[in-house]
Amino acid sequence: MNKVCLVGRLVKDPTCEYVNTINGNVARARFTIAVDRSFLSSNQDGRNTADFINIVAWRKQAENIAKFQKKGNQVAVDGRLQVDSYTGKDGNTVWSTYVVADSIQFLDRKSDSVANNNFDSNNYDNVTPSDFSNESSSSEQGASVWDAGSNIEIDPDELPFY
Repeated sequence: MNKVCLVGRLVKDPTCEYVNTINGNVARARFTIAVDRSFLSSNQDGRNTADFINIVAWRKQAENIAKFQKKGNQVAVDGRLQVDSYTGKDGNTVWSTYVVADSIQFLDRKSDSVANNNFDSNNYDNVTPSDFSNESSSSEQGASVWDAGSNIEIDPDELPFY
């Protein structure tokens, strides 16, 4: 099983870029979090250090982390470890290890973020469901409520509890 759960603080402001794929342009955010690590040295005094973990997020999650989070904010990341390699300019193999985020939770409270000047006026406490829905689907249906997936078709044979 390949599962990673981390809680740490953003090392710098995340940015979002759009990558051209076979499915069109897809949002990708790359960022680093500092994860605290305590250890006992040989003389048994507790010392803290941090591991700096590279994270990659895709699609709406990438857009949201770039839009709503700033350097120093605390986040929880659930994902999987990925290792890639490529040949460098000198001909040697270069290995890259990072976490691909499945989910990201924003852990700072609004009052903490405002007090630390980590957010602009558009923070995540003011987000409405319409910010995340497909604009064309809500306008076409004339719905006043966010539709989280009524158009999903599920075959009853695929449900183990049906």
